[in-house]
Amino acid sequence: MADLFWSNINTDPKRRFRFTLNIGNIPVWTVKTATKPKVNVGTVEHQFLNHTFKYPGRVTWDNITVTLVDPVDPDLAWTFLQKLRKSGYDYPTSSNIRGTINKKESVEQGLGGIVIAQIDADGNPIEQWFLQNPWIVSIDFGGQLDYGAEEMNEITLELAYDWAEIKKHGKEAR
Repeated sequence: MADLFWSNINTDPKRRFRFTLNIGNIPVWTVKTATKPKVNVGTVEHQFLNHTFKYPGRVTWDNITVTLVDPVDPDLAWTFLQKLRKSGYDYPTSSNIRGTINKKESVEQGLGGIVIAQIDADGNPIEQWFLQNPWIVSIDFGGQLDYGAEEMNEITLELAYDWAEIKKHGKEAR
């Protein structure tokens, strides 16, 4: 009789609620949700007579979305706006403003290293995603305020990156 996966006590599926997100110096306890990296391979078609042949094209990585609780201290709304300003954005308060956002400053002064880790029941990483050259694409500071609501204020970030590398059990996937 073949071994069945449910009879093996060492088999444990990855759980969606077992994760950590390290995003610069932002406290890990403020993170509520995060999307994992997603890769796409483009398709190039070539037509010959009545046939269409497909070939793999360029690889692109989709943006990820992170939702965080916005505490009073540290004030994440203020923190993320300062990171955006360090990336090159400034308020248009004078006529001699010349700076613009650029990738170098966005990556170096922005978020720092971003690591999404799925962990086991003991808190050990079993899968780690390292986002390369991440920067802020959009910040939603909490949407609609409501006198009838009791929920915590949340900040949603959309983050772009050039590519992601994965490590499984401390080994880099190649």
